Amino acid sequence: MSEQDKLSSLRSQIDEIDNQLHDLLMKRAEVVQSIVQEKGKSSTSLNAGREAQVLRYLVERHDGILPKSAIVRLWREIFASTLQLESKFSVSVHVPEGDNTYYDLSREHFGMETPISSRQTVMSVLREVTDGAATAGILPLPQAGEGNPWWLSLAQGEGATNARIIARLPFYQMSNTDGPEAVIVGLGTQEKTGHDRSYIVVESAEPLSRSTLTSLLEKSSLKPVNIQIHTPDSSVCLQLIEVDDYVAPGDERLAKLAELSDQRITHAWTIGGYAVPLMDA
Repeated sequence: MSEQDKLSSLRSQIDEIDNQLHDLLMKRAEVVQSIVQEKGKSSTSLNAGREAQVLRYLVERHDGILPKSAIVRLWREIFASTLQLESKFSVSVHVPEGDNTYYDLSREHFGMETPISSRQTVMSVLREVTDGAATAGILPLPQAGEGNPWWLSLAQGEGATNARIIARLPFYQMSNTDGPEAVIVGLGTQEKTGHDRSYIVVESAEPLSRSTLTSLLEKSSLKPVNIQIHTPDSSVCLQLIEVDDYVAPGDERLAKLAELSDQRITHAWTIGGYAVPLMDA
């Protein structure tokens, strides 16, 4: 067999594989459509936990020369197109003037077909999510030292109409880069995936030191990884605490935290969380 014949044979194999891949994608879309029909109505929620579990599984089983990042990107496009089949899914992104950082991050995560709108203020994004104009909102990762942190808007209790943090971006992080990070907020709830972090808001009548908070959290079987303290006035102090675990609304550890504080903590509740992202090794 000549070199040209060998090359032609290999290309024929690629064509056949492409056909098989295409057939499977079309079959997958049919199954998604069947799920929608079985539900009886379209869903507007984002199953971020389920997506994280699938990506973890695929990355774990992956072998060969194709980069894992390519697998993640392929399936992110599949997930995004599936959302469009299931519902009228859309995203609202905080885009400060002249800075497309979060928009680019959102487009990479939600694919080319997802409707994405840009809003200059965080409150505009939260309003669109709460009002149902957008299914999900993309906001900066909560940072310490902010004068009026946006997470205060989520710290209004645990009502069903409140937006909550449900995921973190990017989900697949390259070890040799130090890129932007963000969170996804939505009206759904954080899904337990087996490797999660959660955000807890702790309210107290007086500021509590980081060492005191850490001690109380650990006694309540909660492992803090980040503590942000906000004191809007002399009568109340709010602490945003990121813990290395899944914490559901009404988790008994939150009640225990208040009990152990000798009433110094007046209330503790969760505002959501995220599946811990994958890191490229």
